Amino acid sequence: MAPQDSMIPQFREDGYLPEGLYCVTEAQITFRFGTLNRRRRRLILRVRHRIALARQIGARRLLINGSFITAKDEPNDIDAVILLPSNFEHQIAEGVAAAMELVESLSTRRPEEIFAAEDENDWEDWVEFFSRTREFDGRRKGLVEVEL
Repeated sequence: MAPQDSMIPQFREDGYLPEGLYCVTEAQITFRFGTLNRRRRRLILRVRHRIALARQIGARRLLINGSFITAKDEPNDIDAVILLPSNFEHQIAEGVAAAMELVESLSTRRPEEIFAAEDENDWEDWVEFFSRTREFDGRRKGLVEVEL
């Protein structure tokens, strides 16, 4: 799914974004999803940390999902998928701090909400997986990709 270069649309009646992959800036995701209340202000700190890590390692793409990008007042989580750079293993071998932190998160699953895509096929699989709700009907919904 190719990202749409646009502003984040309004939520549908069911509280999800309309179907699509919306490419946004760090500022757009911060102001749209991270300022409404205390819970969201705490969660946006985690999002911004993931953005910083992704930039430091030269990640190719970063997807943000979870109840954080819904209309819920008190979202539970932020699911994130990072498309790793081709030299990620080399960064680990070299002991690059950001790569080491990310590999620790990925291997321990703490926090549980970050996932890695090693190539474009993995990326597309994650996008497809996260583009469906966990509701009984598995309807499609929108996702957010942060510009790196």
